[in-house]
Amino acid sequence: MKKNLLIALAAVGMLSLTSCEDFLDSKNYEQANTGNYPASPSDLNKELAALYGVMNQSKDQPLKTTWLTWNIMSDDSNGAGGTGDTESHAIGHLMATTDDYYNLTWHNTYVGVARANAIINSVDAFDWTGNEGTRNQLLGEAYFMRGLFYLWGVQLWGDIPAYWEAAAPDPCPQQSAKDVIFPHILADFVSASNLMSHGATVWGDGHAMKGSAEGYLARAYMYYQGFYNNAGELATANLADVALPEQEGVSGPLTKQQVVDYLADCINNSGAELITDFRRLWQYTNELTAPNYAYVKDLADARQYWAGNGNREQLFQVQFCNAASWNGNIGMGFGNMTSLYLGLRVDEDSKGHKNGGPETLPFGRGWGQGVFNMNAVKEWPDSDPRKKATVLDCEKELEYFAYTTSCSEETGMYNKKWVPVTCNESTWDNDGDAYTWWGVFRASQGAACSNGNSMQGDHYADLILLRLSDVMLMHTELTGDPTMMNKVQARAGVAQTGYSWQNIKNERRWELFGEGIRFNDLRRWSGINGGENCEAALALQKQNGSDVNYTGRWTTMHHASSSWAKRYAETNGFIAIPSSQINIIDNPEVLKQNAGWRSEEASSWTMISAPVY
Repeated sequence: MKKNLLIALAAVGMLSLTSCEDFLDSKNYEQANTGNYPASPSDLNKELAALYGVMNQSKDQPLKTTWLTWNIMSDDSNGAGGTGDTESHAIGHLMATTDDYYNLTWHNTYVGVARANAIINSVDAFDWTGNEGTRNQLLGEAYFMRGLFYLWGVQLWGDIPAYWEAAAPDPCPQQSAKDVIFPHILADFVSASNLMSHGATVWGDGHAMKGSAEGYLARAYMYYQGFYNNAGELATANLADVALPEQEGVSGPLTKQQVVDYLADCINNSGAELITDFRRLWQYTNELTAPNYAYVKDLADARQYWAGNGNREQLFQVQFCNAASWNGNIGMGFGNMTSLYLGLRVDEDSKGHKNGGPETLPFGRGWGQGVFNMNAVKEWPDSDPRKKATVLDCEKELEYFAYTTSCSEETGMYNKKWVPVTCNESTWDNDGDAYTWWGVFRASQGAACSNGNSMQGDHYADLILLRLSDVMLMHTELTGDPTMMNKVQARAGVAQTGYSWQNIKNERRWELFGEGIRFNDLRRWSGINGGENCEAALALQKQNGSDVNYTGRWTTMHHASSSWAKRYAETNGFIAIPSSQINIIDNPEVLKQNAGWRSEEASSWTMISAPVY
């Protein structure tokens, strides 16, 4: 644990370079700009660190990040939280409190694109003789990050402005996600895969690796073929080759077999491996908590603790450090604020009890958002050991759980993968003291809480964006060969099955439950313009009538305006392009709003107040 936290503390300096790029501009108006920066290869390394830092900037407001947004939009989770948390409720109902809600997300997307473009377009301004491997790794990481930001952008909004030069053109119009942007995304991941080498970076240091690019190439390719090309079952589909733009590391069109080969290379040669026990992927098995948590006492007895941040199953993640603060450019983005948002709702119940104290050991308090949907939990067979490893059933596992007088869409089913964790040494009389297990560990190292409140700031577990098990399941889904799926099932302790499209769908759902993957899986299995009867719409509609607790009483959940199926059909799962960006451009030929979000349809999507059940 000491190594993990010290590495995280050291990362503060790496992310210190900040800039204020205008929405589609690579220019830095504070110090360096595209005319005088980068001036040396070391400047490129600083810019690369700043590029990764954009993910922390985004993390400052978790509800505006892809990973939490898609988790709540899926049928896995409710928006939940308090009766006044209209933002999380709106996300869960495929609605919004305002069509400008994701303006920060939009801005950060283009900050990331601008920083990646700056590196890609300036890397050969320097002499790399004798250091070609360093140059290729740096360039490959920049290609990876550009592909990642554009992938997130098109999955959130569909057709968006796009450019690949050092600076954005004026104007910079929307491009077709299907015909223009996705071939570039795939090309970026191909370039990254071919330029980087296995073992070129220290495992778990937060940098993208060759295996990261290979996994994301498959994720992007499968979404492209499934969603935009309505390919259906990928293992049996006759998929056309994808013509890619010319750039370094790309040679010819991309074939399905090439994607499969990249996945196989990641599985066999990246150095990634499945952690032997699924529970050890999650921080509740840390060595301060596990000895006193009955569910994982067997691991503690065997001294088989949490595999830790940057473990060998993680292929890409967002990392954090003890620098979270309510002030500054990145602010609370240095801590895993997702844990805080998904913690046990802290307010009192009718008996005066609060969650997050000794009665709920080893799980801590937070805002109570993103709880699991009750119907989704019921669909998951109890025979699957991953269910208890993932779902915290508060009534069954905790000494006492408070359904607070302020809760909404509460189920008492929390996400063990992300919920805050405490330990016997935690104290609760002073939140600035050792509250989370991370706070206890931090205090033992003599490090002060960076924001003065452990409950809000001491959250440093990696936010995992890509795991080896996901890569292995993508391999099975593309090939129809169950070998990799069977290895994932064997690790989970469930019966190994043969391949079928339904089997791989089920396996992806249960293995990756609550990790923000499910929503886009449903979209690609449904295809674009699938209507109210497509798989995604029908799955989301199952939330209707599910059991929820509202201000301390049980009732059933209903959609706030129409239905989940209708909202999905209206939007295809895209969110609103920020109205402030549309107003700035003021030209629908350059930038226009997505279907299902236009002002004349406001009554169908605007959530003015939280649902009342």
